[in-house]
Parts: sequence; C-alpha cells; structure tokens
Amino acid sequence: MATWTNKQWGAVIGALLLFSMFLIGFEQTLVVVLFGIIGYVIGKYLDGEIDTEDIRARAQGRQNNM
Repeated sequence: MATWTNKQWGAVIGALLLFSMFLIGFEQTLVVVLFGIIGYVIGKYLDGEIDTEDIRARAQGRQNNM
C-alpha cells in the first residue's frame, strides 16, 4: 500500500484515541471498535465513496411508498 486513505486514517485515529482514553476492558473495547467504524465511515465520506444525495433520494423514495 503506497499511501493511506482518509477512511483508513479515520479508523486508526478514532480507535487509538478511544483506546488511550479508556485503557481497555470489555465495554471500552466495544466503544473503541464502534468509534473505529465511525471513523472508517467518515473517511469513506471524505474520500467521496459515500453519495449522500443517493442516500437521501432512497430515504425519500421509501417515505413516499409508505
């Protein structure tokens, strides 16, 4: 891998920050994993891999069908 993407950096930074805040334990580990996933999703958004307009259109389409 030549360079890291924003989603990879987001996952690592989110996980490391929370790991250092809680310094382990089962519940804290779950929180670290959750924030790692959140960081990954934020990184995907910053990389342009998540299309918010498409998500909004799908949500509005579901509301109209109900």
